[in-house]
This record gives sequence, C-alpha cells and structure tokens, in this order.
Amino acid sequence: MSLLNKVTEPIAETKMGILSEWALRLCLSWVMFEYGQPKFNKLLESPDVPLSFIPKMEFFSDFPVVSSWLITISELILIPLFIILGGLKFIGPTAKALSTLGGILGTFVMAVIIWGFHFSVLNESFSDIHLQLMLLAMSVYFLFK
Repeated sequence: MSLLNKVTEPIAETKMGILSEWALRLCLSWVMFEYGQPKFNKLLESPDVPLSFIPKMEFFSDFPVVSSWLITISELILIPLFIILGGLKFIGPTAKALSTLGGILGTFVMAVIIWGFHFSVLNESFSDIHLQLMLLAMSVYFLFK
C-alpha cells in the first residue's frame, strides 16, 4: 500500500486540488440555479399562485405562496451566490460564513424536497433520487467546509 500512497500523494497535495472544490461549487450552484429558474418564471407569470407541488407538501401547505417564493429565491439566487462567494478566500472569514450559509440553505432545501416531495408526494425511493442525493451531499459538504 505504501507504493500506492507514494504515487498518489503528490497528486492530492498539489495546488491544483482547489479545482476539485471549485468543480463542486460551480456544479452545485449551476444545478440549483437551473432548478430555480423555471420556478421563478412561473411565479413571475402568476405571483399570487403557488407552485403546483407546494400545496401537496404538508410542511408548506399552510403558506404556499410564501413557500413558493422562498424555495425559488433560495435555489435561483441565495444558494448559488453564497456557495460561489464562499470560495473567494480573499474576502477573509466572511467566505467561510457564506459557504456555510449556502450549505445550510442547500441542505434544508434538498432535505425538504427529498423527504417532503419525492418520498411523500411522488412515493419515490432512494433509487429514484440520484441527483437529489448528490445535491444534498454537496450541500452538506459546504455546510461544514
């Protein structure tokens, strides 16, 4: 095993390792933005009408319009913004706080979507939600990064 460690350790120790973190930041931000964009377009067309899936979710059924806007703005703007800004080390300790905040929002949104919609409304199982689980894992990573 020590030969394997000797071969792979220099790769893991390079300054290029930052690319792995930025790959996660950019992918998570882009996918969240892409999920939020169609929701935003629907809400712009009818700002007083909740997104169709929101009233079906127990947690959000009491305040469906507000919930629709909160989820949409989180996905479209807040999570991508916090995750991207959190990678800018030159802004100091604020970067860590923003990254953590993006991770908190992303984890909350994905947990609600997975358990409140995919499992409860669509009756899907873990084998049906690959992308959602990856987004949850990426969000948890930035929660603690």
